[in-house]
Amino acid sequence: MVSRYVPDMGDLIWVDFDPTKGSEQAGHRPAVVLSPFMYNNKTGMCLCVPCTTQSKGYPFEVVLSGQERDGVALADQVKSIAWRARGATKKGTV
Repeated sequence: MVSRYVPDMGDLIWVDFDPTKGSEQAGHRPAVVLSPFMYNNKTGMCLCVPCTTQSKGYPFEVVLSGQERDGVALADQVKSIAWRARGATKKGTV
């Protein structure tokens, strides 16, 4: 069955960020969607920031609490991704 989910602004999604280069966040991990539903639906792309549970105390880390696990969104690693090709699934809302 094909999923009809389209990411929306504020969604917490799981997505595969590989391949990456250098010190970019890699692997299958959560991300916060920044772009609106209409853009994501029309283009098949979405703007997002990866998340991690390993806070380093950097000023660009945005604390995410009240989720399954606390963590931080990495606001310095804004990415435009092809969310369908990267297998994005919704895990919550921030």
